[in-house]
Amino acid sequence: MPTILSITMAIGSHRLFQQGAITKRMTTIEEIAGMDVLYSDKTGTLTLNKLTVDRNLIEVFIKGVEKEHVILLAARASRIENQDAIDAAIVGMLVDQKEARAGIREVHFLPFNPIDKRTALTYIDVDGKWH
Repeated sequence: MPTILSITMAIGSHRLFQQGAITKRMTTIEEIAGMDVLYSDKTGTLTLNKLTVDRNLIEVFIKGVEKEHVILLAARASRIENQDAIDAAIVGMLVDQKEARAGIREVHFLPFNPIDKRTALTYIDVDGKWH
């Protein structure tokens, strides 16, 4: 079974290549095949080589949680030292980028995991509370 899957993925990758797509990982093809909706706006990403996040499109579904707090939490779970474009775009939404680490002590960081599709940070704030 793994051999058949690998051959099928390779054929799919080759067909995508013939249509102008560049695939870095064959598992990406499988992930894309499982999508129902893909929302992407590449304006500026290719021409300016800069990825941005539109804060007007951020929705918060938890009552009592402000959008700015969600942005701060996302920035805290980002790593700009890795020069990742997505992390830089998220941290770039802060007025002061140092705010992402201000007043916290990092305990544990989980980098992006393609299976769980998330990044996680455990930290202690100035009041000694764990998050």
